Amino acid sequence: MQYLDYLIPLPSITTDNGDTVEVFELKADIDESSLEEWAVHFRQNYCSDDILEILIDGTGMTKEEYLLSHKFPDKTDGFGPGTRSGDFGELLISDYLEFVLGYTIPRERYKNKFNRSSSTQGTDVLAYKISGTSNDPNDELVTFEVKAQASGNAPQNRLQDAINDSFKDLIRKGETLSALRQLYIEKGKSDKAQQIRRFQNKPDNPYVEKYGAAAVHDIKNYSESVLKAVDLKGESRWLIVIKRAELMKLIHSLYERAAKCN
Repeated sequence: MQYLDYLIPLPSITTDNGDTVEVFELKADIDESSLEEWAVHFRQNYCSDDILEILIDGTGMTKEEYLLSHKFPDKTDGFGPGTRSGDFGELLISDYLEFVLGYTIPRERYKNKFNRSSSTQGTDVLAYKISGTSNDPNDELVTFEVKAQASGNAPQNRLQDAINDSFKDLIRKGETLSALRQLYIEKGKSDKAQQIRRFQNKPDNPYVEKYGAAAVHDIKNYSESVLKAVDLKGESRWLIVIKRAELMKLIHSLYERAAKCN
């Protein structure tokens, strides 16, 4: 994904407790072709283009109308804007893990929402790496909790919120894996179901397990002093923070681009 070339690593931050937070800035000057590629990829997380053709049949809607009214979180109403920023943050972290670090990301999370403006349940981001060797103990499973603050000037400790929620992932991880495996089996994707199966019995089939917490901020509400105050409560977490100027403007623009199918 070309837009990730604009995700620039900054010096990491050491918290008051000595933990490391990786910090990135998503630059504002993303070129047009990268934005278009990003928008098309972004749309696929909610609905593949082939399925979209079928879904609009009989509705009397254009693809753009269908996506904006049935698939994407609402721009202004209720929880819609918050869900937009939350989904965006989760997908940004997913893209970083997949296209920069080489993890595999299940892309089913947003496709079967019954309420488009509500957040989905389960682990925010699940990623894995599997070697060519059967049940290699160096295989990795990563779960991330992600929080966003795309508006407002007063900094909130969204990284701490993500850390707190990540403590639930020990349970939610299993539920998420089970749900994904069932979904893949029902869709006839036996290879993907087998990949998920690999991580469902760690005592008998050991693997490397990592838990992460991430926050995505508008630059106006990004604060190093707030980040330094996070407390992992003695646990180990992979910590990531991404900041960007006019973040909510970018989010709305990305949804608008994604709705315009060419």
